[in-house]
Amino acid sequence: MKAFSLLGLLAAGALGLSACGAPATVSQAVTSLGASPYLQLHVTGSLSSADPTYANAQSVVKDLSLTLDYASTNGANLSAAGTSVDGEAVLAVSGTTVVDVRSIGANLYVEFDLTPLISLPGVNVPPGSLAAAEQMVGGRWFEIPQSLITQFAAAHQPSAAQVARAQSLARAAIKALSTLVESAPATSSNGTFSETGTLQSVVDALAPVLGPATGATAPTVSGTYSISLTTSGTTATGGSVTITSSGTSAHPTTSPVTVSMQATASHDTLDVATPAGAIVVTPSMLSQLSSIGG
Repeated sequence: MKAFSLLGLLAAGALGLSACGAPATVSQAVTSLGASPYLQLHVTGSLSSADPTYANAQSVVKDLSLTLDYASTNGANLSAAGTSVDGEAVLAVSGTTVVDVRSIGANLYVEFDLTPLISLPGVNVPPGSLAAAEQMVGGRWFEIPQSLITQFAAAHQPSAAQVARAQSLARAAIKALSTLVESAPATSSNGTFSETGTLQSVVDALAPVLGPATGATAPTVSGTYSISLTTSGTTATGGSVTITSSGTSAHPTTSPVTVSMQATASHDTLDVATPAGAIVVTPSMLSQLSSIGG
């Protein structure tokens, strides 16, 4: 079982960054994400609003970053490597790694450094508890073997009918959003392709799919979304998604909230290394950790 999959990455890229009316180089650029044995993505975000209730969230979002590395282990391009792909996800606060997760072969490797969390505003964890957790797990690599992953997955395995229903719903939602994106006009300038639409159009596109599945009535929303793709020739080098809502009524004046995510892509020859001296996690160790956590 692979903990990292390119399926979601490539589907999101094809959905969010392929725009109707743009040259064929857009679809080629999206395809380029998996057209190499290696891929590195660096993701950052931002949040802005005049509403003071979002002050802490703004500080947290701007300090967080996520780096994703993928490496084919059979020499094939990532799109053709199947399960022969190692992956790494690094979550950092102000440039300092908090969680490093690597999927290598059939095993997972995890390392924590919880001390950067102390600097984040609004973190409701007593310093003593955070220090105790850091003393227990901080700075150590833990190996989660395939046998334990299989055991855990089996205990939480949904039925075949549930899996089929979820897959069908996901395909229908992706198709609905793809149709929406492809029908909207796009602009192109100096290798950057951009598109803007309304949030209501997104709700209306998903309503026929999610409404019957959830029984919920489609809400009325205001705001906009913007997506962009930056290319170098036919190779994708970055992209962004920005959503602006109408804001909340908690603030005396209308205070739009804008959330943005930016990503850069590269294809350097970087393998995902197996950590040395990792502590192998066992079921009894997990039980002890659970009992300590209450």
